[in-house]
Amino acid sequence: MNRSSSAFRYLYILLFFVPTQVLAQSSLTYDIHWFGKVGKLIINQVQINDTIIITTNSEVKVPFYKFNWVTTTSQNDGKLSSSSYSQLLNDQIREFTDIRSIKSGKWILTNDNGKKQEINITNKFLVSMLYFVEPLNEKYVFSERFGQDLSIINLGEGHYRLVLPDANYCDYFYENGVCTVVKAKNGSRTIKMTLSEKS
Repeated sequence: MNRSSSAFRYLYILLFFVPTQVLAQSSLTYDIHWFGKVGKLIINQVQINDTIIITTNSEVKVPFYKFNWVTTTSQNDGKLSSSSYSQLLNDQIREFTDIRSIKSGKWILTNDNGKKQEINITNKFLVSMLYFVEPLNEKYVFSERFGQDLSIINLGEGHYRLVLPDANYCDYFYENGVCTVVKAKNGSRTIKMTLSEKS
């Protein structure tokens, strides 16, 4: 079982085997376009007592290749408890970041080569939250993938730009507080994701 499967298994255990009170659930589905429709992004948010769990799973299929980007994030009382990010090519992990809270104000980050480092997290707004909450007054959001704060720029009229460490960026567009379109620039490629279902 790969690490992304373990993250989903953890979520299922929380939902079905631990006595909980599910207070809210929401789900968003986006179609992914790159020279035509190539995949889907599915995002689920569940509130269980004081814990909010967000899972994202995007799958892109092009000839000979299948790409997945999978994130599971858990927050308790507004603070990050744990997160797991995986990027897979044909079901093989290419990139992995795991973050776990170890004590008050301290977290351990583990990457795909097994290297561990202690980090501080002061920002409560996470990248995975961008799909559900418009970052009206935010200047930085914490990235579960990179394990650091990233700049987010308000470009006006519900348009925000998240600046990535590799000089690429993602543009988020909002209507009534919900993200309806994402445009991700990666080198010379721009991938567009459009909201197709909301529940």
